[in-house]
Amino acid sequence: MTLQQLVAPCGMNCALSQAYQGKGLACRGCGHGGERKACQNCSIRKYENKKTFCFECAKYPCNRLKALDKRYRTKYHMSMLENLAFIQENGLDEFIRQQNERYRCSRCGKLRTVHQDYCLYCAQMDKASR
Repeated sequence: MTLQQLVAPCGMNCALSQAYQGKGLACRGCGHGGERKACQNCSIRKYENKKTFCFECAKYPCNRLKALDKRYRTKYHMSMLENLAFIQENGLDEFIRQQNERYRCSRCGKLRTVHQDYCLYCAQMDKASR
């Protein structure tokens, strides 16, 4: 699995997901197919006119994506719509580079999850620069 395959159509970098990083959660990213029930039931992933990224769709941004974006902005200080705009303007490789820099733990150097205020690997309590 490449890092590019870990970026979901909605703009979520699955490598930053607690489901991907957490022990025993078995998420391998949306680009892999996803065995997790949440992945199987994702309306964005199951959309019949599926594109690589949501911004390629005529209905962009749909209500489902706007709701997901609002939830992530409120709870995790991350915007799916901003992620997608960045990918559209700068490309996927630059997005991954920027995300890796932004969410890298200052103590252990591993990627932090957007879902917690601490590193899952070393418990460092510094917030990622969001």
